[in-house]
Amino acid sequence: MESGITIFSFGLFLVIFLWIGALAAKSSDNTESDYLLGSRSFGKVFVGLSAGATGNSGWIMIGTVGMAYSMGVSALLMVIAWFLGDLTFWTFFPDKINQMSREQNSQTIPEFLGSTVKKPQGRRIITLIVAVITVVFIGAYTAAQFAAAAKTLDVFFGVDPTIGALIAAASILVYCVTGGQALPF
Repeated sequence: MESGITIFSFGLFLVIFLWIGALAAKSSDNTESDYLLGSRSFGKVFVGLSAGATGNSGWIMIGTVGMAYSMGVSALLMVIAWFLGDLTFWTFFPDKINQMSREQNSQTIPEFLGSTVKKPQGRRIITLIVAVITVVFIGAYTAAQFAAAAKTLDVFFGVDPTIGALIAAASILVYCVTGGQALPF
């Protein structure tokens, strides 16, 4: 019985997740700015929730639990440090970054950091270096998220980890391709 509830809950979440992506696709302006930034129309609460969900994904579900199991109460130090780091960043930096990115018409982190350099040659170099670093680390982060999703599906549903990673990848791909950062509400 408990397995049925878990499967139903997961299925319902997946349907809602894909439904939101489909709604976002219908309400999208189909512009680069709309896809990458939701046309810069999000409020602070949504941006904070989105950043929290991104920053506290697989490492909270799998990593922190494993760290607490192996280290005990001292694992709380990581949680406290993470919280204080987030609190410091979100208290002092978002408004200034938002203002500067609007002024420079930057849509990505590499564009934003490159825009701080005056000379065009230096701007291109900084943008390229930051873009390469971003791709490398986002690639590693994404692989870790797929591994966490695969382990979660394996533990809860007995799904083969390879199939679990493919399910996660397909779900995220459909969501991202259809909606980007746009939301229908």
